[in-house]
Amino acid sequence: MSVPPWPWATDVFGDQAAAVRLAVGQGLRNMQANAQAAQEQGASRTTRAYGTTRYENQYERLQDELKDLPGARAVQPFGFSYELMLIGNGLLYPFRYAKTKSDVRSARIPSQSRLVRELFTFAPAPKHTQDPFDLDFATAVPTAEPRGALATIPQGTQLILVPFACNASELLEAYWGIAALGMNRQLEWATDPEPLHLPQAVTSYTPRLISIPHQITAHTSFADGTEPTLTLSSRTTSDRGLHVPAQTEAEPVEDQSSEDDATH
Repeated sequence: MSVPPWPWATDVFGDQAAAVRLAVGQGLRNMQANAQAAQEQGASRTTRAYGTTRYENQYERLQDELKDLPGARAVQPFGFSYELMLIGNGLLYPFRYAKTKSDVRSARIPSQSRLVRELFTFAPAPKHTQDPFDLDFATAVPTAEPRGALATIPQGTQLILVPFACNASELLEAYWGIAALGMNRQLEWATDPEPLHLPQAVTSYTPRLISIPHQITAHTSFADGTEPTLTLSSRTTSDRGLHVPAQTEAEPVEDQSSEDDATH
């Protein structure tokens, strides 16, 4: 007998709450299967293959399971390589909080990247914020205005966290719920984190490489390749007089997609 969704989930997703909950659990199961398959095929002594594939699949496999639900929409944050799913009034954000079973109520967000700060503008405000005369060493989280597709999300949307614990051997547990982002990346749960059912069956994963993109083989050496086009600009007289070094590379762009556990 299936357990009905908790009241907060019905408030956010309406009649689709049960379907969303099942789809999220299935997506995480498929994520783990894909990541383990990548690790096995790579035959590596490290778990980097597992970690990289798991990180990508935590977004892509959830999207596979959720995209056909009525009203579901994929939202790609500015500068982020993956899409998050918006359903009803809920924006789903999956992340790994532990490699072993541990109390999810003490979970921390893996990073305080610009993406995380933008996402938590859709979450409740934290109970404690650091005032200017607070002399402890806790660090408050700076706010960030949503950009790109996140700026188009309707008012009233709530960030639904999907923390899960896993490692290269097994998918251990998963939850979902609503929380504020407190100091030192600590989550302050506004709802009790609800355990998600993780089915044993896998509905989609890639056990082997299906196709290899066409490789260009016409050129066999660097000298035979097409000469690149270079954009040159002259230096000003003042720069030359001040011995300012020539600029050869553009300034790096802030990485939105960083996550502490992406390669573990």
